[in-house]
Amino acid sequence: MSNNQNTHKTLSYFALALDPIHVGTGGYRLGRVDMSIVREPGTNLPKIPGTSIAGACRTYAAMQENGKFPNCAGQGQPSENGKHGGHCGNHSCPICVTFGFSKGERGSFQGLAQFSDARLVLFPVHSLAGPVWVTCPDVMKELNIWQNDWEEPGDDEVIVANGKLIDNKLNLGWLMLNAKSSLFSLNELDKIPKEIRNRAVLVTNKLFGHIVNDNLEVRTSVSIDPETGAAADGALFTYEALPRGSVLAFDVVVSDPKFYKINGKIPLDNNIEKIIDTLKKGLTLFASLGVGGMSTRGMGRMKIEQRNKGEAA
Repeated sequence: MSNNQNTHKTLSYFALALDPIHVGTGGYRLGRVDMSIVREPGTNLPKIPGTSIAGACRTYAAMQENGKFPNCAGQGQPSENGKHGGHCGNHSCPICVTFGFSKGERGSFQGLAQFSDARLVLFPVHSLAGPVWVTCPDVMKELNIWQNDWEEPGDDEVIVANGKLIDNKLNLGWLMLNAKSSLFSLNELDKIPKEIRNRAVLVTNKLFGHIVNDNLEVRTSVSIDPETGAAADGALFTYEALPRGSVLAFDVVVSDPKFYKINGKIPLDNNIEKIIDTLKKGLTLFASLGVGGMSTRGMGRMKIEQRNKGEAA
């Protein structure tokens, strides 16, 4: 599609974990923990799938509509007792148009907001000099943040943001690396808290994955026997999570409604801003209601900030 057709807008977001975040792979797995989190197959880095963000955003957006579209959150399958018929599938429904709907034989619609996976940008690690946030050149390049005059770190080096040497050496978990100053800086990313930007450090692409996976939060929980009020026998389990303070990034592509029709009518009167407004209403509640599992154990909340104003393609 050519750039002058205005076919869609791409909205880019940063997500700051206010709590540890656990988006599990489903069920128990053999490994160092019973319940692991989702990872990218190629890099083995943790991520939050776009489906997890989209599902929660749909529910929260419907909640923000003050009960106008009670059946349009979630999967929207018709109930067996016939009390509700699932998604309304109306061309004027902001929930169904934004996130899609399925009405079985009566048709379906994919939704005009397409969510990418939230990928890790900055990862908090404890050091003797205090907390630092680790990233790598590949991540910076994928986000189009990398500057040509920035220097890549060596295998035994860590580059400190803003040229501020915390110490001549910096330990990152089990690693002790030579600290180095350069032109590397994240000052332009004002949506990320200043305290994080000032303590960002750059390591090699090879080390980044090792540092992340060796410093994930691991918790142990147990089910309580309601009769005794004590731990149930054999109910101990462990699970991992992205730690509080992790920064991720994801995109949402919003298609222009003028290219689509629902029951012969253009959705939302050809107003793409209604879709963006619905999307933002849903994303606002992530800071309170969160995403992923273990929310009753103090996990899931994340604050989402728009990185750009929306770019027409």
